[in-house]
This record gives sequence, structure tokens and C-alpha cells, in this order.
Amino acid sequence: MDKSEMDIREGTISFWVQPGNIVFNDNKVTPLVELNPKNGSIFMVKDSDNKLKFFHVYLGKGRTDVEYDVTSLDPAIKHMFAVTWSLKNERIVMYVDGKSVSEAAINYSYP
Repeated sequence: MDKSEMDIREGTISFWVQPGNIVFNDNKVTPLVELNPKNGSIFMVKDSDNKLKFFHVYLGKGRTDVEYDVTSLDPAIKHMFAVTWSLKNERIVMYVDGKSVSEAAINYSYP
């Protein structure tokens, strides 16, 4: 599927980070995901404050963020990151290694 045709109103992103690919406490920015469909954008970054951050931007509606401190994650083992979002259910949830670690209410109007 062409990324520009993606529907930003509901979805899931999940991926593994292999050992040694990210140092979780180095105070550096590490981009992980960036998608820009026609009706918004989603992106995830390990930021300079050592937090994993997910941003959901729905054009003309608003933005919702979730974050989680990853300083204590062991860079020598593989980790799974996932985020689910649903405008209909008004919720974003972030998972690390299968556990819900952060969530936020989405306050945009659902078309």
C-alpha cells in the first residue's frame, strides 16, 4: 500500500529493535518511524531526554502524544515497540515488550 493512502484514523505500528541498534540512555535523538498519509502524520522517536515518543497528528483536528522513559531498557537484548490508536475509541496506547506503558485520550472529533 502507498503510505499516502493510509488512513490515520485507526491503526497499529509494531516493530522489533535488535540488540545494539539503539542506546536508550545516550541523550541522542533516534528517529524510528515517520509516516505522512494525506490526512496527517505519525512518527516515533527516541528523544534526547531518553523517552520514546509517539506523535499522532490529524490534519485540521489536532495532535496527541504519548511517551515512555526508556533509560532502563537493556540495549543488549531485543525489544518490541508497538502503538495502537483509534479515533473512534478516542485512545492511543504504547506498548514496550508486550506491556502497556503509556496511553492518552484523543480529543479530536471522529468523522
